[in-house]
Amino acid sequence: MKNTVSKGAIILIVSGIIGKIFGALFRLPLTNILGIAGIGGYQMVMSLYSLTLGFVAGGVTTTLSKLVSSSRARGDYKAIGGYYRYALLFSLSLSLLFGLFFALFSQPITSLQGFSDASISYKLLALLLPLGALIGTYRGIIQGYENMAPTAISQVIEQSFKFAFGLIFAYIFSTHGIYSGVFGAFLGITISEVLATLYLAFIVIKKVKLSPVKAPVRAEFFKAVLPLSFSGSVLPLAFAIESLIITSLLLKAGFQNSTITSLYGLQSGVVGAILHFPLVISLSASTAMLPKISYLSSQGDDEGQKTVINKAFSIMWFLLIPLVVGIISISRQLYPILYSDSVEAYLDVAQQLTLLGGFAIVLSAITQLLNAVLQAKGFYNQSLLFNILGGIFKILSLIFLAPIKNINIYAIAISNIILYSIICICALIKLGKLIKLSFYNLSLPLLASFIMDRVIKLWLSYSSGVWAILVAIVLGGIIYILLCFPLIIDFAKEFLKRKKRLNT
Repeated sequence: MKNTVSKGAIILIVSGIIGKIFGALFRLPLTNILGIAGIGGYQMVMSLYSLTLGFVAGGVTTTLSKLVSSSRARGDYKAIGGYYRYALLFSLSLSLLFGLFFALFSQPITSLQGFSDASISYKLLALLLPLGALIGTYRGIIQGYENMAPTAISQVIEQSFKFAFGLIFAYIFSTHGIYSGVFGAFLGITISEVLATLYLAFIVIKKVKLSPVKAPVRAEFFKAVLPLSFSGSVLPLAFAIESLIITSLLLKAGFQNSTITSLYGLQSGVVGAILHFPLVISLSASTAMLPKISYLSSQGDDEGQKTVINKAFSIMWFLLIPLVVGIISISRQLYPILYSDSVEAYLDVAQQLTLLGGFAIVLSAITQLLNAVLQAKGFYNQSLLFNILGGIFKILSLIFLAPIKNINIYAIAISNIILYSIICICALIKLGKLIKLSFYNLSLPLLASFIMDRVIKLWLSYSSGVWAILVAIVLGGIIYILLCFPLIIDFAKEFLKRKKRLNT
């Protein structure tokens, strides 16, 4: 089940883009079915589900990906079966406990959130969370063999059937009320998770040989999974705290409640929704890179690790930078088209938030890659510590900056830049000479993206509307490809050379 980092990253990027498209297609009609109040209730349930699932399954996936690849490097296949058993025990136990908690306390939770009629949706989490735990375990095992295709296919299964069944059931159940419609949407998601679980279980049974002999790996597994599970929850927790305190902070800056709601919605719902799209690339590159780094680290191959890190970073950088710059370039013309008149009064603010947010997204992408290297090298506690440190400074900077009237909502983007900068600096100090990146691979995409930005803005200064934006996207893509053509040739030569070596 061998696979290259480049191929694995590309497979995950493609599936991630497909998933994002299905996600966007799902959200628009769902909003029309449920209405603003209904989609608000859906999002509140989803936010708690996502946070819990990240703790239950996120750390397990990363742990298995790292430990399985290390065991393969040592030829210790007996240990893989042990990791698998402990992963199931850990993730399923936690998921059942959290699921039981949500089922028993669904009414108080929804009353606290202000929509008690939607408590039935929380009862579904008793089934959704164990399914998520199984999916996370299966993906971790398979990724440990450096095979990213099953993960990609399962993601497409999740998103496509969520789109189909989620909308169908939301529509059917919404005839009994909007919160019944929310339940219908989650029922559709549950069906999609069942199908993804069955597919991954089939792959694991068919292609992964798990030794029936037990191996003494409990200490090693829990040494990795506990800090990784907490590490994956730190940043979502920081963003949850942000949502709880931002209103009181902006009140101190002199804003009214109605204005604060609009500004926060602009930051998180409008700008954030579009800017987070490029993170599909960095997440895919990190996921594909982690087991390979772990494998090479177990063999003591430092040069091999440097090569893989440089390759993963180069691919991510080459694709991410023009996408982020392109979004910034067309943002002023794009927002009124996507969101009609709702952002017209805040167009200048939205443009500035996009610019600042663009810097934060690039740093976030680098953070994902560096965290993957730390975890692959077994620096679990350091990864957790760096994330906690970044989260603390984010909240502190937000508390200090947001009440300043001239900064206000921009404090969120600035605090994100501080958050990711601290994690990146700490990770780079820890990893030291292992990070050896090509200046040419970094500088050429930056230069090409800058020129692309100038041309797009010049074009849009003379034209407007949907067709003008489509032309700008095509024009920007052509300019970027032409300017980066020498780099593309280098990538192609390296790929052909590697393919030739594998065939001989």
